[in-house]
Amino acid sequence: MVWIDYARGIGVILVVYGHVLGGLVRPGIFPDGALARWMDYTLYTFHMPLFFFLAGLNVQHSLRKGARSFLESKLWTIAYPYVLWSLIQGGTTMLLARDANIPIHPSDLAAIWYRPIAQFWFLYALMLCHLIAVLVPSRTVLVSLAVAGFGIFLMLPVRPDLALTLHHLPFYVAGLYGARLMAEWRPRGWPLLIMIAAAFAAAVALGGELSGMDANGLASLPACVLGIAGMVVLCRLLDPSRHRWLAAVGVASMTIYVLHILAGSGMRIIMLKAHIPTWPWLYLLAGTAAGVVLPLIAHVVLQRLHLLALVGLAAPARRKARSAAIAPRVASDQAPV
Repeated sequence: MVWIDYARGIGVILVVYGHVLGGLVRPGIFPDGALARWMDYTLYTFHMPLFFFLAGLNVQHSLRKGARSFLESKLWTIAYPYVLWSLIQGGTTMLLARDANIPIHPSDLAAIWYRPIAQFWFLYALMLCHLIAVLVPSRTVLVSLAVAGFGIFLMLPVRPDLALTLHHLPFYVAGLYGARLMAEWRPRGWPLLIMIAAAFAAAVALGGELSGMDANGLASLPACVLGIAGMVVLCRLLDPSRHRWLAAVGVASMTIYVLHILAGSGMRIIMLKAHIPTWPWLYLLAGTAAGVVLPLIAHVVLQRLHLLALVGLAAPARRKARSAAIAPRVASDQAPV
């Protein structure tokens, strides 16, 4: 299903954009005004729940190979890159401490087993979702657990990154049990997308006011659902023959996700040291482009050198061959979800 690669591609571009924006607001390069806050809120209402929804779509198919095979594959493609790249990014941030917006200490790296750093909370939470899917095979129990977890998350006075698992589990479960519907459903043209986009804009405006700009709050849930729905419809309507570049970004989304902070922040640091005028939009666009393009280039180089699996950005060749023999997949197994 190539539309899933499209959705991953758009989703990871939004992730890069959001993180680059945050990295520019903290030092004052991009004004911390209404525009920045609304852009940040709009992105965070749906772009990470989208990834959990997409991750859930392939779970039932993968579980047919057996729980052991499923978990082994996730250890290679989620747990291993989580540890490896947390250490790489954390170590690099410590070396560049003077230029880092958020410093990393050795104690932070020692605690990644229970306290994720930076963007790697996603891989940690996703691994927990996969474990829950294996340990709780009952649909009724799993749905009930997801709803209860979401409610508990909303009541937490402080929300550490690890607690974000509770917020995103319902979207993972929605993908898990909505996979067949997604495979059979065919949207009927662009008017539906326009209506969803209009409803999303209204939900963002209302949700932002009611939630106090809390993208994970209950008032932001309609915008989240509409954002995911709009993304699914858009990607189902795109012509595969005209958007191969977007599918390529989706295939490399794991590589982009783990490298984009280093690439985007590195671009900001280089531009500042080169004394390039701090025009906000120039830095935002340059950082976003670097956060997508440089990891994409790295992905292609590592792929040609057959090193993707070694650095945790693809399943080992033997495992991929065995999976293909059991049931070939259309979507790439190199993406993070």
